[in-house]
Amino acid sequence: MKINLKKFVTINTADYKSINHCFKEMKMKKIIYSDWIEDIYKNKKNNIKIQKKKYDLFRVKISSLGFKKPTKLRKIYNKIEKHGLELVRPEVALIARLKFKKQKVGEWIRFATPLKSMIDTDGIPHLPKLGQGLGKLFLETYWSYPHAIFHPHNDFIVAKKK
Repeated sequence: MKINLKKFVTINTADYKSINHCFKEMKMKKIIYSDWIEDIYKNKKNNIKIQKKKYDLFRVKISSLGFKKPTKLRKIYNKIEKHGLELVRPEVALIARLKFKKQKVGEWIRFATPLKSMIDTDGIPHLPKLGQGLGKLFLETYWSYPHAIFHPHNDFIVAKKK
């Protein structure tokens, strides 16, 4: 089964020195991010660091992975990896918000980040999502439990193995 991938954006993480550098740029560009985003990325236990690398990111609809009904996140991730795609590192998602500006109003796009790679200080796992509305760009979170349910019309951002 061939899946339908739509090119999302190419990210060169070498453009950023640190996570703090990303947050400074988001403030400068008036990108809105939640308290959870800041908590997760600055939480030393998550050990999120920028690896100097280039990533090609793609958008994949859950239905194109073969799911016709609401499905658990763990099953979606297994199918993503079975198709030779990779989950997106947390710092790449953060930088993607800085680079991806042409988003539809009212749209929210989730990143397929590894489970337990983005834990807040309350111990809750998250995955990042990008939104656009009110003339602003947003970076928020969504729960990242293996049994969290997503629907066939939902999209995820994934990386392609090189």
